[in-house]
Amino acid sequence: MVAGDERHSRAVAVIPPRDLHEHHREQLDALVAACVLIAQVDGAVTPDERGRMVERLKLHAGLEGADLEAALRAFEALDARFDARPEETWVEAELMIRRLKGSAEAEGVALAAVAVSIDGGLEAEERAAVLDICAWLGVSPVRVLP
Repeated sequence: MVAGDERHSRAVAVIPPRDLHEHHREQLDALVAACVLIAQVDGAVTPDERGRMVERLKLHAGLEGADLEAALRAFEALDARFDARPEETWVEAELMIRRLKGSAEAEGVALAAVAVSIDGGLEAEERAAVLDICAWLGVSPVRVLP
């Protein structure tokens, strides 16, 4: 290919760079979806569980400011949809998580979700949800389960 070749410059121009903000949003969505699924497996999310989730998100996921507010709004919205359409919402959350499969952030999302969910230990249903999340992310559960 000759330097300045017009065909080369056109080919490069049609490949847009990956939007970093969009990728960050996908990561946040996957984390929130994982937290909601783990919280929902044993029934509705209690105010106490929600409070623990907020505190652990701050500590374990490193969220602060606008990111934390966005995560909390997303958590509330997804959690509220479980009341009306639990099966559809489960699938929606699963798809949000699967978008990160194979990414460098996948293991971090799984670790943060496990850390957020631990409230004295993982119950059988929560452990099953963690195993599903790990499978969807392509992460070994051995690396994230306590």
